[in-house]
Amino acid sequence: PHTDKNHERIQSSRCSKMTSNSFVKHVDHTYRDFSKYIDNGGKLIKHKKSEANFPAKLHKMLTEPANSHVITWMPHGRAWKILDKDLLFSEVLPQYYVCKKFESFTRQLNGWGFKRLHQSGPDSGCYYHECLLRGLPKLTCLIRRLPPNLGKTTPHPAGEPNFYRISEVYPLPPVDRGGAVTGATNSSSAAPSSTINQGGNA
Repeated sequence: PHTDKNHERIQSSRCSKMTSNSFVKHVDHTYRDFSKYIDNGGKLIKHKKSEANFPAKLHKMLTEPANSHVITWMPHGRAWKILDKDLLFSEVLPQYYVCKKFESFTRQLNGWGFKRLHQSGPDSGCYYHECLLRGLPKLTCLIRRLPPNLGKTTPHPAGEPNFYRISEVYPLPPVDRGGAVTGATNSSSAAPSSTINQGGNA
């Protein structure tokens, strides 16, 4: 009888573990286009630190031509990539942030809702946020910190947006070497922040 009870406990424990691991929370890659948000009448809700917060500084860092060999926009301007982690930490980040460890920078990225791409191809390893777009620094005031303790999520490459296809329909305005907009696009984007990628949990 004692052995049977032990066996029942073990079986119960195994079932509990299976139940707790049966639901996997994937990264939600639902993506809305904000490239025409301001042109279409979208409001920019600013706060005291919106022009000097983490996303605003990140946009400045990416726009600075002197940093392009370390951290750079991808050709479509909707995601960015770290080219040299060591130089980023030792030379570039100290100009914009107080980071004692590289991990502190990545924690900030997660805390502000940036997502990493794991799909194969040129964008693998890139980070993105729908309101961090090349040539449109004013949009960074729309980025908000996420609530704490949301739990861990699992990469979901199948749900990730294809920014090259998206940019064929919703191209960003062209910019010069200094990151300034040089002209308007010919895109007739839909209403502000229209959803163009349904990349939720699968």
